[in-house]
Amino acid sequence: MAVVQIGLTIASGAAQMKAQQQAAKAQAKAQQDASANEAKRMQHGVSSERLRSAQQDTAMAHEALKGHREAEEGMATTRVAAEEAGVEGNSVGLAVAEFARKNAAYQTSIMLQERMNNSSSILALEGGGLQFQQNMMRINKPIQQPDVLGTLLSTAQTASSQWQAGQMQGLQRENWASQNQLMAGDLLAQQTRLGLAGQQTLNSRGTLNFLQSQQIGAAAGAGLYSASRLAIPRTGR
Repeated sequence: MAVVQIGLTIASGAAQMKAQQQAAKAQAKAQQDASANEAKRMQHGVSSERLRSAQQDTAMAHEALKGHREAEEGMATTRVAAEEAGVEGNSVGLAVAEFARKNAAYQTSIMLQERMNNSSSILALEGGGLQFQQNMMRINKPIQQPDVLGTLLSTAQTASSQWQAGQMQGLQRENWASQNQLMAGDLLAQQTRLGLAGQQTLNSRGTLNFLQSQQIGAAAGAGLYSASRLAIPRTGR
């Protein structure tokens, strides 16, 4: 029985190690798949942000070009109108300068907006990178490897305990068998003594019967002797 229990313990330890190995492989596969998906998400986010930034830069460039054209058209129209009206002098120059000032202010605002957009794009990319790192750290946590040594030690300790228990049970069975043999010997001795006592009783009864027979014989002999004396006639002198 102990051998069967030890075999079951060893089989259970082997099954536990195999289950741990399978769990570690499954976790590694899940981490690999999750890491690949996270990398794809990161690449998609970077591509989307760069595309958005490029579209904003294009739109701002069109706005800057549009502002230049409108300013140039305004200044040209002012000069033509002044020439047709025969107006010359500071007033024309001031009007042209006003168009140039407004265009410069508009171009400056566009440049500031471009810088803000670029800063926002850089921050978005950096935030995406930090999130990518955090997600990868969360996904790729250390995998608990099979505890081969611990499982072997636990299995060995359990098997040793079962073997010791089996040895103790064997010793107990041997003690019980010895006790049974002693009890059987005592019973046989008691039966022998009982038989001897019975035989002695029979012998005593035989001796008593023999003595009784002798007594009866002696009594009978005495009776015959008395009868014979009475039967003999007496003669005179």
